[in-house]
Amino acid sequence: MSKKKIFKLVFMALSISFIIAYTIEETGFYEYNLQNKMVMTSEAMTKFENDLKAGKDVRKEDYLVSTEKDYTSSLTKGTNKVSVKVNKILKSGIESIFKVIGSFVEE
Repeated sequence: MSKKKIFKLVFMALSISFIIAYTIEETGFYEYNLQNKMVMTSEAMTKFENDLKAGKDVRKEDYLVSTEKDYTSSLTKGTNKVSVKVNKILKSGIESIFKVIGSFVEE
C-alpha cells in the first residue's frame, strides 16, 4: 500500500469515529443513559424505604447501583488469549534454552 492510501484510510477512520461521537453527543444518548441510572437509583431508594417500613431484612447490596465499569470487549479478550499463548510459548522456549545451557555446564 502506498502512503497516500494509508493516510486516506486513517483519515476516513478518524472522520467516521468523529461523526459517530458527535452524533452520540448531539442526540443526547449519553445524558439519556445517565437519566436512566438516576431513575433506577430513585426506584431503589423507594424500594428501600418500603422494605424498611415493612420490616424486611435489608442489605445495602440489594439497593445499590453498581458504578464499576467493565471495559472488556471481544477484542481485549482475544488479545489476552493471544498474549497468554505467546507467553507460554516463550516460557517453554526459554526453559528449553536454559536446559541446553545447563547440560553444557554440567558436563
